[in-house]
Amino acid sequence: MCRALVSFQSGLDGSIKVWDERTNSHAIKMTDLGKARAILCCDVSQDGLTVAGGTQLQGEDAHIIYWDPRQPAAPLRAHSSTHSDDVTVLRFSPDSPNTIMSASTDGLVSTSTVDEEDEDEAVLHVGAWNCSVSQADWIHSSSGAQIWAHSDMETFSTWTDQLDLLQSQDIRAPSLHNHAQYEWHTDYLITCHSSATSPELKVFVGSNQGDVALLTNSSMAAPEAPWYLTNSWSEGHTGIVRSLLWDEENQVLLTGGEDGKINVWKGPTAGVPDDVMEVDSSPSRKRDMDWEDEHKGKRART
Repeated sequence: MCRALVSFQSGLDGSIKVWDERTNSHAIKMTDLGKARAILCCDVSQDGLTVAGGTQLQGEDAHIIYWDPRQPAAPLRAHSSTHSDDVTVLRFSPDSPNTIMSASTDGLVSTSTVDEEDEDEAVLHVGAWNCSVSQADWIHSSSGAQIWAHSDMETFSTWTDQLDLLQSQDIRAPSLHNHAQYEWHTDYLITCHSSATSPELKVFVGSNQGDVALLTNSSMAAPEAPWYLTNSWSEGHTGIVRSLLWDEENQVLLTGGEDGKINVWKGPTAGVPDDVMEVDSSPSRKRDMDWEDEHKGKRART
């Protein structure tokens, strides 16, 4: 997780560290008074004044812990009644700095008030999905679907801001992916992207062969709305793609896979008609970097 020139990292040692990319050490280390609670996820408020961490279940409690990074030695508060299992996702609201969305392996997606001292009063809304949630985030929309979530079972869902379930379906369903010019079969969801400048939710999926595709939907609030394949990036990886970052400003896509490579691609094309799909398999349009080669001093291959 990055903010300008710093990165935030949570770990099994129970701390959240802030790293300055201009130095070789962390600048801030936030801890919970020496308590060894593994922190599985973290996020930072838009103003940078609040950091939240979600813990692994310990005993009967899983905590959401809040810090002021200017006073890192002890947390501001902790909420332990929001979830009953590992907290896997934390995301501050892009519109309400005092609201945070959380998700867990307990199958719940929740929104809470950040600065509420009484944890029993902190929870605003709860959505029960009944499956372990591995990813979730906000959709930059003023109405309709405003939260998306992804489960360990490759199911995908969208929710209102009050966590009313709008749709839930298997992202691998072949009926989503029929296209006259290109045959695509989804094996897993990689991640999704939505921003203030590009609010339409973009769903990035992958194949076991290492290819990546972009799915869009005419209405994330309507389960019956058709899905479209708009882009594909192929022949860059030879195994499962585990991570993806869309650098929207520079229009490049970065993918990392189990094959040990990080690939840099030309990003999704804006304004592609719904019935047209772009397929990118040209070596001239991507660069790949082998992690072992890079540590041996070799340059990225082009």
